[in-house]
Amino acid sequence: MLIARDIPVVLLTILATVLFPLPGFGVDPVVAQQPDAQELSVGPAAPTEQRPVYGAIAFTPDGSFFSVWKISSRLEAEEKVREECATLGRGACEAVSFRGEICTAIATGEIRKRRKITYAGGGLSPDGAEQLALKRCNSDRRARGTCQLRTTVCGDGRLEAASRTN
Repeated sequence: MLIARDIPVVLLTILATVLFPLPGFGVDPVVAQQPDAQELSVGPAAPTEQRPVYGAIAFTPDGSFFSVWKISSRLEAEEKVREECATLGRGACEAVSFRGEICTAIATGEIRKRRKITYAGGGLSPDGAEQLALKRCNSDRRARGTCQLRTTVCGDGRLEAASRTN
């Protein structure tokens, strides 16, 4: 027999069981909350996540460069630009790799006759990357304001697509 003081405890227990069912006891909280949910058809799952792509650029002190985009791994992108840059025979190659949503640019300024200095800049847009590369280059007093943009590349190939439509 229930004592009057136990009735609120029993009611709270029943309420808690309905609101917060324990897993494995026959009540699926998702189904309980959405009884009219449509059933999904059986078929191949839609891709939920795209694989990231990478870009890379390698450049030499004189501003010579090689770039790649839409490469499936950062390591592969860096290896490819280093190999290609080395074939230019213009000195040590500095490589920079970046995810697809990033763009990078390089700018070169003259220090003395036949001597150049090269700076890189990155951003979420081609314009942002170019501005940063030029700013860094022109802030080096040895360049004396001679800096010029050499190239811009985005990891996802945005510039490649833009050049085909223009």
